[in-house]
Order: sequence, then structure tokens, then C-alpha cells
Amino acid sequence: MFLYEKDLKYKFWKTYNNKNRAKKYQFECPIREGNADLVTIEQYQGNYQINSFEFKLNDIKKVMLQAEANLDFVNKSWIVIPIEKRNLILEKYKNYLDNKKYIGVMGVTEEGRYEIIYQPKFKEKPFIHQTILNLCVM
Repeated sequence: MFLYEKDLKYKFWKTYNNKNRAKKYQFECPIREGNADLVTIEQYQGNYQINSFEFKLNDIKKVMLQAEANLDFVNKSWIVIPIEKRNLILEKYKNYLDNKKYIGVMGVTEEGRYEIIYQPKFKEKPFIHQTILNLCVM
């Protein structure tokens, strides 16, 4: 069990990006008011995709709203939570996620391994925010 959100973020990122899958990334990325916790530019099967990540230990309703606020600017918006929240997501929030389509959920173990709890669809044409353009050319 994670005590602090920063521990969840650190352990997830260490595992997720251990082979430099993110070509570019920015923590606390200002694509919206309040910032996205993390935005990545990744290459997958020859195509580039923009992902946002929101990290939360407890407040699932809030993290859902944050992930939804990121949707305009990304191909996939991810929620990253402790793995212990898996059943809560699948039992209480599956209909919400089905409706939003482009929001996914990953659960993280204390060791940092992550598992996709809910796989989002790929949004073809997000709006390109100036911050993301700057991230691409840095």
C-alpha cells in the first residue's frame, strides 16, 4: 500500500519508462488549469501517440474528472492508482469509462509493476496544445 502519491508516481514511472518508451515527457504539464501530472510522447507500432497520466491514491471521482479534462489534448488519458483499487474501478466506474472511451486505468503494485485495469480506445485527432508542441521540439 502506498502512503504518498509521489511514491506511486515514482514507482510507476521507474517501471513504465525503464526502456525509454517515452520519447519526450513532462511532469506537471500545463495543458489545462491545474496541470496534468504527466504527459508523454511515445512511439507505438510506428505511430506517435500523446498520453496523459493522473496519479491518485484515493479520490477516484476527482481523478476521473482530471483525466477527462486532459482528453482534448491527448490520444489516451490514463488514471494510475494502487492495484488494490482494481475491483472498485471495475464494479463502480466501468460504465463511466465505457462512455468516455479514451480514459484508461492502470494499477500499480508496491514493487512498481503495473497492470492495465481498463484499456482505453485511441483518439485519432486530439487538439495540439502549444505546450505539447514545445515538448515535441525540445
